[in-house]
Amino acid sequence: MRAFDRGAFFTVSVSLAEVEAFKRRWPASGLPDRAVSFQFDKRNGDLVDIWPRAELWDGDAALAIAKDAQKYGIRKLDLA
Repeated sequence: MRAFDRGAFFTVSVSLAEVEAFKRRWPASGLPDRAVSFQFDKRNGDLVDIWPRAELWDGDAALAIAKDAQKYGIRKLDLA
């Protein structure tokens, strides 16, 4: 994962290898076969955007990988 400070937001990119590792734990997740990115509000950590769009992702799996990304970004950017 890689975290980026975007002013009022922060973005965490999850590599293809990391997505594939996640999909081995959540085989029916619907995650794409590509890297994904999540954008969060710095003030409260709310998820504000997902790329690529997550319409077909399993809700629990999407939440789990987003939370992993959020925790990583908060730790990496020292936002706690």
